[in-house]
Amino acid sequence: MDFFDDILTATYLKKASLSLLLDSLPQSVPPTYTSGKEMLAAALTGRIRTDASMLRQGAKNATEGANIATLIATSTSTVRDNLNQMLTLAQEVKADPTKGSVNGAAFTALAGELSSVVSGTKYNNISLLDKTGWTNDSRLTISGDGKSSTFKLQLGYGSSTFTLNDLSYLNYLKSVDLSSGPLNIDSLISDLSTQINTVDVIYSKNNSLSGSYKSEANVLVEQADILKKAAEDAMPSEEDPLLRDIGSIISTTS
Repeated sequence: MDFFDDILTATYLKKASLSLLLDSLPQSVPPTYTSGKEMLAAALTGRIRTDASMLRQGAKNATEGANIATLIATSTSTVRDNLNQMLTLAQEVKADPTKGSVNGAAFTALAGELSSVVSGTKYNNISLLDKTGWTNDSRLTISGDGKSSTFKLQLGYGSSTFTLNDLSYLNYLKSVDLSSGPLNIDSLISDLSTQINTVDVIYSKNNSLSGSYKSEANVLVEQADILKKAAEDAMPSEEDPLLRDIGSIISTTS
């Protein structure tokens, strides 16, 4: 941990004014400053204001993550509900094959709605449930088997990897005909049960993620506020040489 990190750590833990910490530091006074403490405060507050801005951006990114997770949870909840209804229709046809025609029409309608939800679930034009939209999206890293993709969210000093899961394979259900004689109804019922469990896992994960990202956003905002106050306590003036002359700690402005 370098000197700046020592200062930042003390600020986080104690929420103390940097002016108190600077009092005991050795000082070498350049001609453009009245004291070494003033020069060091200028450098530190520039660093801290930059970090505060980074943390606020991280909070915005965490909020974006929460929004994405919420959208996925909402969509997969609809997909799961449709699959449950489709399972019931298939079970009814197994018990009474004469219901094949009526239940088949309802099944096809639900499958079409499900497919539309999967293809239409997007955030900032990122396809969240349909891998056909991943190929040309440079923001995403697609897994080897093509069943999932990931993207990075910068959250302050760290980052988070967000995973997207493909559900476009469920489009096959649009071609299922419950009134068809050759249909293996037992296989269909088994597959629907499996898919309900799969979608429920995706729903649960993203529903939980939404809350986690919201909490992270709140923490990052709190940390940014702490740094902002520390910078103001150490050097209230916005005439910070690190902010005024990019790349230079000591101002060359007359």
